Amino acid sequence: MKRKIDDVEFKRREVERLLGETEKPLRIAQENLYEREKRQGLIFLTVRITKVVFNNYLCILGIDLVHDNVERELIREIDTIKLSQQKLRQMLERLNTQNAINRASLHELERDAQDKFRARVLDSAAHNVKTTSRGINFYQGIETVDNTFSVPETWTRYTEENIRRALSEMSQSDELMNAGNQLMSATNSDMWSQWNHVNVSLENRVQEEHVAKNKIQSHLEKILQEIFDVEQNIEFLKKTIADKEAFLQVAHTRLETRTRRPNVEACRDPAMHRLIQEVHDLQAAIADLHGKLRQEENAVQHLLRAKSTLEQDLAIKNNSLFIDADKVMGIRRTFTIAGPEKHSITSVSFSHPRGLITA
Repeated sequence: MKRKIDDVEFKRREVERLLGETEKPLRIAQENLYEREKRQGLIFLTVRITKVVFNNYLCILGIDLVHDNVERELIREIDTIKLSQQKLRQMLERLNTQNAINRASLHELERDAQDKFRARVLDSAAHNVKTTSRGINFYQGIETVDNTFSVPETWTRYTEENIRRALSEMSQSDELMNAGNQLMSATNSDMWSQWNHVNVSLENRVQEEHVAKNKIQSHLEKILQEIFDVEQNIEFLKKTIADKEAFLQVAHTRLETRTRRPNVEACRDPAMHRLIQEVHDLQAAIADLHGKLRQEENAVQHLLRAKSTLEQDLAIKNNSLFIDADKVMGIRRTFTIAGPEKHSITSVSFSHPRGLITA
């Protein structure tokens, strides 16, 4: 009986030692799960921000609403983040399952340790019973009672199997945590890389829009100056026509006045020839000025249409710059993705209890 007590005590201590060793990896696994849940939340937030950015980008108007590199990179970023989210969700499910298995193994070890502690107490109590002990008594037929569940071989094998299973599950847990660390590093690297691709495309787009806006503004200033010059020329032509018409009125009045000369005095003299020639010259000059006036008025209408088109293009560019530079890049500046780094949780090595696990 003393040997049995020693065997029970030895195995109890080994089981309790293993329990102590398994507490740390279980705690680490729990921390690993918490870290990945935080990562899932971060990725979910990133997806929402990217979708907000993409929806803002779709508010671009007119000729600027094109399927350009920025849109392609934003779509690729959404796909990258969703894929990373899916992979991490699957890894989180595997870790949750493994953590449940680990806890079940730990529970078996705890129950085994408790049973061995109780058995040691009862065996010690039985070993210490003597003829002088109080409470000894006859128990008729007790020698025929057999409530045993094991024999020495199965008793030893049961504890060894519990320990072997716990070590195996903890080893798998360690491997799974390492795989999770690698997955976190890989997904973070992919997301960070694509995040930078989008930022570079946005910066290039904003620079192109600034250049285009400056060209439109410069062209618009030239058009406005041309409109001003043409309108000044129109005013000059109108004044010139008014002056010529005043001279034509004078020539017409002179001719009309001379038509009232009596009898033979109504002579077709050089003065009449000069007045008639003056009328013809003035009428030709006025007709030529009216032609130039129509040309200038047509030109100013063309310039006004060009001015309207340029102002519309400028409004579109300003709207695109507001969306790209202020809203889209502003949102992305408020939420940045950290560069690739090593996400790791310290692995725990498991040693086999000497004397319990045989080769």
